[in-house]
Amino acid sequence: MAVAGAVSIDEFVAAVLGFAADDFAIEPMTQLLTQARLRDSEMARYVHEDANGEYARVLIHRTPDVEILALTWPKGSATPIHDHAGQRCWMVAHSGLFVIDDFRQVAGRRAPGHAVVERTKTTQNVAVGMPDFRYESDRDIHRVSVAPQCERAVSLQIYARPYNSCLIFDEGSRTAREMRVDTLSPF
Repeated sequence: MAVAGAVSIDEFVAAVLGFAADDFAIEPMTQLLTQARLRDSEMARYVHEDANGEYARVLIHRTPDVEILALTWPKGSATPIHDHAGQRCWMVAHSGLFVIDDFRQVAGRRAPGHAVVERTKTTQNVAVGMPDFRYESDRDIHRVSVAPQCERAVSLQIYARPYNSCLIFDEGSRTAREMRVDTLSPF
């Protein structure tokens, strides 16, 4: 891998697109996210504070094969418990710390309706250079949140095959429903 250290958006996108020919092999992509970090000056364009205090997803690059996003997470923000619609996903912190809760489905189908999930693991203080990979496996269902000690965090997400909706799971009602996933254009 030729891209390491502080890199430009263009260098990073080119490296990610280079993995498309290899069907986004897990290890090379994970190595890229461990060793390369987008320059703060370039990432600033993609950092967006949501007026409702929720995390904001801003598009960096998209093709039919890959979507690269910057997510800005204010203090206390978290995703619902969700999957990635069967697509590969990598996340790495650009700044701040995250908590990742893993779940497994113990009842119901992977479809809207009855679905029971249980927490299997919590990983605290996920930081820069610690990529998290998701695909159809026991680790596919999860929740990401900002670590309590952080005022704000920014992550970089790479989806090998973009998707427009995923399943979210409600522990209390023991159901799953489809949720549309919205992405903002850069500002």
